[in-house]
Amino acid sequence: MPKLSEVQSAVCSFIRGGPPDALAELIEHDGLAPAARLAIYRNNALITLEAALMASFPIACALTGPRFFSYAANSFIRDNLPAEPCLSEYGATFPEFLASFPACAGLPYLGDVAKLEWAIGRVIRAERGRPIPLATLAGLAGDPAERPLAVDPATRFLRSAYPVDVIWQQHRPGSVPETITIDTGAVHLQVRGADGLFIARLPEASWILRAAIADGARLGQAAGAALAVDPAFDLPGALAALFAEGLIVGLRETP
Repeated sequence: MPKLSEVQSAVCSFIRGGPPDALAELIEHDGLAPAARLAIYRNNALITLEAALMASFPIACALTGPRFFSYAANSFIRDNLPAEPCLSEYGATFPEFLASFPACAGLPYLGDVAKLEWAIGRVIRAERGRPIPLATLAGLAGDPAERPLAVDPATRFLRSAYPVDVIWQQHRPGSVPETITIDTGAVHLQVRGADGLFIARLPEASWILRAAIADGARLGQAAGAALAVDPAFDLPGALAALFAEGLIVGLRETP
């Protein structure tokens, strides 16, 4: 009798398109050949995972059409089976897959639209943090610039060379798509799930400051990165805005 890990490995291999031989020996006929039973299982697994991707990336599906999306999804699934039991968490690397999938070359913005969709799904499900006042930072012992700040978990930051926020909006159900010029320059987006969904375009320096803080950079490092792209950047005003918008929910522990 094979070990459980060996059976699991064989199942994964079969779903990816491998032969059923190793598994067929473990299944009773009971009126239906083992190979036929396994084929039904594989088909159901692929359909379920494809439906999960379609639920997380409906705009990507609208842009490509359901038939092409199904083809791309199945190509992704066979090499990227779920690592977690929750299907709403499945597909984190699907945007990168779409961006590099040769068949999607005609839609260069598709991967970034999918990244936006994934960010939206994360912020909508995230539990919001409790904002802290600016006075908390001012009252810290030592140099505040050396402290990393914690950003509200219901917030994501995304930049793209394409107007993915407009593309996303115009392909939502009920919208009337219009002609979009995709070479309008980079967009720097903040996506928040605070009592609804809010997608805002930020100036590059402001976005860099916030995204760096969200990634765990110390305040001084984040400020330096923002000033590097815009020496005239209003850092005091930008810091005040962070707290006024309730984006800062705590202080990270320094190593």
